[in-house]
Amino acid sequence: MHTIYGYLGWQDNPACTQAVVARMIARLAACPWDNGGVCALPVQDGGGALAVQQAGEAGRSLSRPLSRNGLTIAADVRLDNRPALLAALQLDPAQGAALADPDLLLAAYRRWDVELPEHLLGDFAFAIWDEGRQRLFCARDFVGVRPFYYHHRPGQGFAWASDLAALLSHPDTPHRLDLAVVKAELVRLLGQPQHPAHTFYSAVAKLPPAHCLTVDRAGLRTWAYWQPGRTPERRYTDEGDYAAELRELLHAAVACRVQDTVQGVGAHLSGGLDSSSLAVIAQRILQEAGRSVTGFSWSPPYAVLPSAEVTLPPDERILVDAVAAAAGLPVHYTTLTAAHNLADAGRDITVQPTATLENELAVSQDAHAQGIRTLLSGWGGDELVAFNGRGYFADLLRRGRWLTLQRELTQRRALHGGAVWKQWITDGVFPLLPTWLLSWLSQEEFVQRPSLPPALKPDFAAALAAVELPPRPATRVQPGVRNMQIFLLNLGHIPYRLESWASHGATLGITYAYPLLDRRIVEFALSIPDEMFFKHGWKRYLFRAAMDGILPDAVRWNKKKHDPALFQHHHRVRTATQPARHAQLRARTANPFVDVEKLIAAAEATDHTRRTTPMTRQERRRLLRTPLGGHWLAFVDPAATY
Repeated sequence: MHTIYGYLGWQDNPACTQAVVARMIARLAACPWDNGGVCALPVQDGGGALAVQQAGEAGRSLSRPLSRNGLTIAADVRLDNRPALLAALQLDPAQGAALADPDLLLAAYRRWDVELPEHLLGDFAFAIWDEGRQRLFCARDFVGVRPFYYHHRPGQGFAWASDLAALLSHPDTPHRLDLAVVKAELVRLLGQPQHPAHTFYSAVAKLPPAHCLTVDRAGLRTWAYWQPGRTPERRYTDEGDYAAELRELLHAAVACRVQDTVQGVGAHLSGGLDSSSLAVIAQRILQEAGRSVTGFSWSPPYAVLPSAEVTLPPDERILVDAVAAAAGLPVHYTTLTAAHNLADAGRDITVQPTATLENELAVSQDAHAQGIRTLLSGWGGDELVAFNGRGYFADLLRRGRWLTLQRELTQRRALHGGAVWKQWITDGVFPLLPTWLLSWLSQEEFVQRPSLPPALKPDFAAALAAVELPPRPATRVQPGVRNMQIFLLNLGHIPYRLESWASHGATLGITYAYPLLDRRIVEFALSIPDEMFFKHGWKRYLFRAAMDGILPDAVRWNKKKHDPALFQHHHRVRTATQPARHAQLRARTANPFVDVEKLIAAAEATDHTRRTTPMTRQERRRLLRTPLGGHWLAFVDPAATY
């Protein structure tokens, strides 16, 4: 993984521009990156200047941004289809082997110009300065593994960075909060998704996944180079052909992420299908080179929480141990501490994206201490290749395939219990109903107007009340598996987690890799028949079938995924840490956004109600929907304006 930074100014001299970029990289001086050096160039159009800089993993060879025949590139890139690119560019393999990925990108840009990203497989974010066209061309990989933030002042300057904090350190970047984004975050319990292009700051944008950007003195243009709905369908006569192809794709996706690593490789290991399969495949690949993968579980060690103290459902560490024993890989259980809890609660999420990071803090720090620099994650499998088949039953009903629907629901009842007639209604009929009718039948306040947390300070609350929320997609089951997958892929939660972990991983020199978000696997998942995701009563059917010989049957055919040890341990830590969290909040009393005493009182009152007051399911859900959040506002930089 590299970090890239740059500034294109049409009214700045080279020395000034270079100093600005140096200031951006200095913001991350604590990160363990080797500095690749600044490349500064004059800009003919308007007499301005360009400066680009990159840094990369410590201990690895790293060149400064490349300049070749009028093209300059700064790139955070791993290319997975080098042989295909070399063949398309008519480059001899021996000659191509000497080309670094950024060099190959420049050669491909000369061939395809702005259509370049359509031909790439891998994770990337890059910026190419085209001197002949006096234009900057930028692109981001199709799911957003590598971040790309930018600030544009039309006709004056364009700054970009891999890291939001670095970009905000640019002296021309305003620190003005985007109140619509802040408001959406405060009502997130009501299902408001992350926006693919907006950040918490109105002057800073994200280049969305699968998008390109060009900018010159005349202006800026963005467009999508990949869309999930355009994937052609696969149809095989033999079900085994789907499983065989999936196994080949998984092996290729893991191999290109671990084979060339020069330092330690780790893999998340939860006992579920996604992470377990990746850990085992990676172990088999690295064993051929005399190396090994270390599995990392979010669950606590047995010494911290013995199995005898774990309440039902069964302790998932049993499955983790089964996978580790079968594959011959060491497994490391992690202990969440008060320090982890406080670090997560005290992050300024407007600058440091945060998604499920509390669990990951312990894993990443332990992994770093063991020399791990690449961490595999199964993130993305649940939405795509290991999808549970939501929407399948409604589609069967809509298309008149009632016998198939009855058979599958009957087989599901045999595995999981429940009344078939109820499943006809909830999984078959309900997704076909209009939202207003579904809301009325389920007695949900589905279209309620969200309110703001009461702990906001009056001036800030008034400012938020004056802005409108962006339209909220109806987060409900839709008929058709592919429709559901595309909906989830576009929802925004996937790139937000990737950005969160990339930001945190950079502080430890760790690169996160997501084989199940490999473009080949995503397109495979979007192309296969719906029945491959649910068959014979089993959700995630194809993935289970494909893991024959890779995962133990106890994991492959496990019906429910629970991790009681993880949740019990975290509950104990959070309960014990509550006084320290409140003290941490009180240290931020002077913040201009939220009244911390009101926030603490509201949280304590809600917690007391949940523990002591009998409630119906509907009352409990309404209580959980009450907007009590906003503690993160206390940790926003007080210099931020609104």
